[in-house]
Amino acid sequence: MSKPQKIITIVLWFAAVAGMLGILAMKTLPPAAPVLAQPASQIVVDQPESSDAAPPVMYSVPSFKLVDQDAQPATSDDLLGHPWVADFIFTTCASLCPAMSAHMSELQNQLPPDVKLVSFCVDPVHDNPAALKQYGERYHAIPGRWIFLTGDEKTQEQVIRGMKLGFVPAQDGNPIAHDEHFVLVDAKGRIRGFYDSYVPERLEQLVRDARALSQDGGK
Repeated sequence: MSKPQKIITIVLWFAAVAGMLGILAMKTLPPAAPVLAQPASQIVVDQPESSDAAPPVMYSVPSFKLVDQDAQPATSDDLLGHPWVADFIFTTCASLCPAMSAHMSELQNQLPPDVKLVSFCVDPVHDNPAALKQYGERYHAIPGRWIFLTGDEKTQEQVIRGMKLGFVPAQDGNPIAHDEHFVLVDAKGRIRGFYDSYVPERLEQLVRDARALSQDGGK
């Protein structure tokens, strides 16, 4: 074998070894974590705010016809004329809901009297009006001020999706997964902001924003 041929053979051999090592390295690397799409609430709510002016209009709440904790019909039109704060819970929840409802209970004493609280049930199959009424009593819900809504699964999910919040029904042995944000809605049924219910600064901003909406009449 001539000298040039030997050089070419050595170069090709090193290239082959390097390629094999590269393939082995790729196989031993852990798989990349999947990138999950974020609901609108998680994209927009965590920006710091300090203004006492009413927050801007985002988009409208979808219309709905549901039933409240007293087994009375309740619609989106019934809430017109009042700013309101919404969240999504279910009575057997052992993770997010207890803290969310405790914070909602505290808001009853911090928000202006005309601001209502509305908790939508994300497990309407199991949470009938009686269960929601008992749940509200556990958190000292003021009748007529804090409303709990249930109904058919399709309508409930339409409301959640319409508000652009995260929600995954129970499946494959996994419990319901839902968003932890509170939603501020003005007197005309328009969403004005999302607030992480676990962040004290965001709850303080929610109170300021709700007061601003109360003062300007939901313009």
